[in-house]
Amino acid sequence: LTTTEVIKKSRELVKHIEDIEYILCPSELDALLLENNLIKKYNPKYNIALKDEKTYPYLSLTKETFPAFHMIRKSKHLDLEHREYFGPYPFGAWKLKKILLKLFKIRDCFWDMNKKYKRPCLKYDMKTCLGPCVHKEVREEYQAMVAKVREVLKGNTKDCIQELRVQMEEMAEKFEFEKAIILREQIQELVNLEKEQISEYGKEVDEDIFVWKEVFDRMFLCVLNVREGKILGKISNNFLLEEKVYENLEEELLLSYYRKYPIPKSIVFEEKQQEVLKEGLIHLELMFDRKIESYYPKIKSRRLELLEMAFLNLEKDIENFHLKKEVIEDGMKELYSFLGLKHFPRRIECFDISNIQGKDAVASMSVSIEGKAAKGEYRKFKIQCKDTPDDFAMMREVIYRRYSKLEPKDFPDVILIDGGLGQINSAGAILEELGKIQFTDLLSLAKRDEEVYKYGETLPYSISKDKEALKIFQRVRDEAHRFGITYHRKLRSKRVISSELDHIEGIGEVRRKKLLKRFSSVSGVKAASLEELEECVPKQVAIRIKEELGG
Repeated sequence: LTTTEVIKKSRELVKHIEDIEYILCPSELDALLLENNLIKKYNPKYNIALKDEKTYPYLSLTKETFPAFHMIRKSKHLDLEHREYFGPYPFGAWKLKKILLKLFKIRDCFWDMNKKYKRPCLKYDMKTCLGPCVHKEVREEYQAMVAKVREVLKGNTKDCIQELRVQMEEMAEKFEFEKAIILREQIQELVNLEKEQISEYGKEVDEDIFVWKEVFDRMFLCVLNVREGKILGKISNNFLLEEKVYENLEEELLLSYYRKYPIPKSIVFEEKQQEVLKEGLIHLELMFDRKIESYYPKIKSRRLELLEMAFLNLEKDIENFHLKKEVIEDGMKELYSFLGLKHFPRRIECFDISNIQGKDAVASMSVSIEGKAAKGEYRKFKIQCKDTPDDFAMMREVIYRRYSKLEPKDFPDVILIDGGLGQINSAGAILEELGKIQFTDLLSLAKRDEEVYKYGETLPYSISKDKEALKIFQRVRDEAHRFGITYHRKLRSKRVISSELDHIEGIGEVRRKKLLKRFSSVSGVKAASLEELEECVPKQVAIRIKEELGG
């Protein structure tokens, strides 16, 4: 498809979207496996790939005296009674199989090992198989090889990698670099095995990962559904607590959820919830008349990783809730009434100062419109008034530069200063001097206790840290800080480079760029030999660089 066709196709698809739901995964590998599982579960209209019975490859060992090593692509071929499975592997399954067959001389044929054949196949003569089809006496050696393969497939690759590294170094010493490169690639494939996935585990696993969090007057719930060893869904919910009274909130949460949704064989909870859920689990077992296993993982394990994944999704659900238009609107209403503002706070401009002992001082202005970042409106200011640390003077300068020529109709509803009384009074003095203090509300947000100061008042306003009202201010303040720090670091790095290279006689803009391109950094220039420097600059300049920078 051409780019135009892809855009056209995407536009058509977007027309049919009613809602978007997603599950956060800890790795790309998990995301690919989860996508595969969900496509097979829901059979979506527009997903062509992965829709059939094929899946990402598994590697398997048969359960017999002389196990065979095979690759399985179709889910209907999964036979837990007669085979042991490892995977699935979205990347490099064929290459991995090839490496293991070369390292460990086990068979990948479909011959019946209950029979004794007259002669082995070609692989025996090629020394890539022990030939158990003929030589039954190799049973112990063969099973030792299978045990090593099993360990590697479980992620215990240390010994195997060490063995390959020794071979690679031997090849390099003999100048057989092509062979050394092949061994290096094999090592990388084994290293990738250590990156475990948690989205698909074993067919017998049937459990829910159950997490929740109380945020001020609202309860947020997130449940990951693991069925037949695969994550097949996420259920998220939230509700207000203030209108209800619970004797045991956690117990009621658990029971009310499983009145609506299917009960699994086991449930995974956070370790600190073990005591408070005892009664709830007993009631749950009575309700469904069956035994329900519960787990509270403490040490690193698959269940603990799933729990972390569930909390990752829970935090994202909370963040998304606070970014909803109606939630932001409620937060702005609370700010307007609680702080007694002149204007409804639809546009907020926030200022932050960044410097190290006054050096490379900058100010940044972030903008929030309707509670959301408006990055196209951000501004940055290079401070000109001082080269010594004086945040108050710097704040006066930036407020003057921003608002001295601004028309009253263009003023924001709220000017927010990152700091306390000192910073807000500095900003207020300039706005009064300009005769423009009446056009806006001047506030500051103090970092230590996240208290809000209002210009002209000495006592701060305290807003609960869980309230959306405070989060609106925090988001715009954090954006100003991030934006300012980025600009400050850029200026500082320019100063560091110029102070060490530009002050050397014979080095101008062109030669400085040439040196940095050749040696990547000032440290690289310092470490370079005289001969290497002479490749970029004349000999006398190269000598001067060594004298000035040392090294």
